[in-house]
Amino acid sequence: MGNTTFSGPVRSEGGFKTINKSTTTGAVTETGFSVNSTGQLISMGTRKIQSFAGTLASTNAAGTAYADGDCLVELGTLNVDAPDDLVTPSKIFIHRALIGITTAAGQTLAGNLALSATSGTATNAAVSGTEIVGAGVTSFNEQLSATQSITEIDINFNNSAGNYHIFVPNVTAAVANVHLYARATTTVNADITAGRFTVELEYSVY
Repeated sequence: MGNTTFSGPVRSEGGFKTINKSTTTGAVTETGFSVNSTGQLISMGTRKIQSFAGTLASTNAAGTAYADGDCLVELGTLNVDAPDDLVTPSKIFIHRALIGITTAAGQTLAGNLALSATSGTATNAAVSGTEIVGAGVTSFNEQLSATQSITEIDINFNNSAGNYHIFVPNVTAAVANVHLYARATTTVNADITAGRFTVELEYSVY
């Protein structure tokens, strides 16, 4: 198909993808630029912007206490595709995270975000992995290209609706750690099921 000019918007139910066709084998891949069908993932080469809906509706803190490191909710899976002409990625680099609170949890609740190689960890079970947002992260200074002498803070999931946290950690995780979790960092033994939030994550793979 040749070049086509449209006078109106290009619409697709299944998202949008550019393809790369090998001149030697004819194989087609879809790793250059894409937007998924819901618009929650934009992939531009190695750079990604992905959004996740966070809900604490399935938590059970009213009956069983959560401890530091316990899973609040599994948020989703990061995309780690890379263009064909680049090396196979071994790392995920976290540029920026925005956590917007839409409904407070209703109880004092601090937490963090972590990437794990394991999917399916139940709420109120310990999550192993790499912390990418929270007080356990020592961020990297872009101007100095060196570790900063300050650490981040934990996420306040009981913040007022409309409030937000912005993190610029500039830290890495192994490319196998694609499963994103929200974890508790404070003990809570009360109903937190009202909590709702949105996570927007900017990251690269290399």
